Amino acid sequence: MPRQFKVTVNGREYEVSVLELTAGQAAQQSAPAAPMAVAAAGSATSAAPAAAAPRPAAVAGAGDELAGMGGVVVEVDVKVGQTVAAGDRLLVLEAMKMKTPVMATRAGQVTRVLVAPGDAVEGGQPLLTIA
Repeated sequence: MPRQFKVTVNGREYEVSVLELTAGQAAQQSAPAAPMAVAAAGSATSAAPAAAAPRPAAVAGAGDELAGMGGVVVEVDVKVGQTVAAGDRLLVLEAMKMKTPVMATRAGQVTRVLVAPGDAVEGGQPLLTIA
């Protein structure tokens, strides 16, 4: 049963409804509802997503460079056909306002680039392939 609360944020009052879950109930819940944001007047409105939804994680293959963490692709520094050395910067991921370069773990030629700037990725997701 939802509980009603009044919350004050930056001097503005908002009425919110919160559903308390116990450990057993949390596992039984279905997918969460769409994100909600509180408008200035206090009414709920749908929030726009901050980035594109993560692409479904593909199965990693030989030569794939994987995302070490989830985030958003900010830059892609290589293209198909380009030769790279171990340690070369391939792309940059951003998570929680921190940019992290993804470096090549092997030397070779880039045969596939699976992401583009603005794409959201999950940890362990293949980003590109070096053969």
